Amino acid sequence: MSGTAQGRFTCAGILMAVWLVVATITGCAGLPTGMQPPAVTIADFGVGNAGLFEQQFNLRLRIQNPNSEEFTVDGIAFDLEINSQPFAKGVGNQAITVPRYGSGFIAVEAVSTLGGLLKQFGRLNDANKALFKYRIKGVLSIAGGTRVPFEETGEFDFGALVPKGLAQR
Repeated sequence: MSGTAQGRFTCAGILMAVWLVVATITGCAGLPTGMQPPAVTIADFGVGNAGLFEQQFNLRLRIQNPNSEEFTVDGIAFDLEINSQPFAKGVGNQAITVPRYGSGFIAVEAVSTLGGLLKQFGRLNDANKALFKYRIKGVLSIAGGTRVPFEETGEFDFGALVPKGLAQR
């Protein structure tokens, strides 16, 4: 092979490598330029199946879209922490379209281990610790292959659920 032909192949190889790097970075970047990331919060939390080593929880997550264009979510994976401790991991593959400047709900399943559950229920015995802080962190899969990371925090006061007369006994 001549030096000129070899130089063309080397240049083409470098251009191909640069193109692959740019495409990879752009593909992982998430939302198009100028779009705000969606907010993902817990709207409902229920107990599913519970066994000795594993507990299943059914969550309903709200996805809020602060953008002028709708998008379709076709999957989600997340970790749930309660009071700064790992509690459960969850997934969902329900497809929903989140309207522009609107919100939608997605039903997901989360699984906890016995250890994670015991740590949190131990806190319920302490009346001063009825406030649970949560952090949900994960990634939304947007139709078309885009992955959008999210992280939200919130809190829930279990003490508010107990009638005042029962709390004083």
